[in-house]
Amino acid sequence: MHKHRGLVLRQVPYQDHRYMLYLWTRDSGPQSFSVFASRSTPGMLRSGQLMPLQELELITTGASSSSIQRVREMYPSPPVLGDLNGMQRMAYGLMAEWLASVLAEGQNEAAYYDEFSAQLLESFDRTDTLAVVAECLAGLSRHLGFAPDPQSYRVGCLLDGSSGAWMNPNEAPLANAWRMGSASSAVYVQALNGFVGAGSNHAEFLNELATYFQVHLTGFRRPRYLSLLLST
Repeated sequence: MHKHRGLVLRQVPYQDHRYMLYLWTRDSGPQSFSVFASRSTPGMLRSGQLMPLQELELITTGASSSSIQRVREMYPSPPVLGDLNGMQRMAYGLMAEWLASVLAEGQNEAAYYDEFSAQLLESFDRTDTLAVVAECLAGLSRHLGFAPDPQSYRVGCLLDGSSGAWMNPNEAPLANAWRMGSASSAVYVQALNGFVGAGSNHAEFLNELATYFQVHLTGFRRPRYLSLLLST
């Protein structure tokens, strides 16, 4: 038997009372698990009880190196995310989709897992849900290596998508270049510095941040929850 701790990224039902669970595990990065759960199964959770980014403790059978492991027991770690409001559910769904799209199979980055989990825990005491998402995803861009340097930012600058550098808005853009807008660039700097202030530009920033991820990561898929957040 083997123990795992991880955050729920997605789940896919494929048989009666059985589903595939995709977790970002602390010790082994993204991993797939086969779960059987019914109302009579002790020490298990049903698929409908799991929220995106709920942290779980799992006990699995078989070899720890197996590509798909069978779950023997599964418990939620506190806090349990069953009481999220509608906006929080969309926000956590967005972050889970975003992570699933960029974390490569087999990545093992325990320090970043701890950093991200700590941000989630801190977010429960805040009401500015989109600001929390902006901070978490800006941190993800730093972790992946293409976040701009917040120290070189000057008020009014725009982020050049290809170079990841701040540019004066009066500078001529390169051919076919994409730039982040001035309002979103300002939010990005706040997010990279660890706290996004009050304002109405959070959703716009997340939309432009998704474009920035697309510029730098081949195959990045815009999360479906993003359009839901933008329409609220």
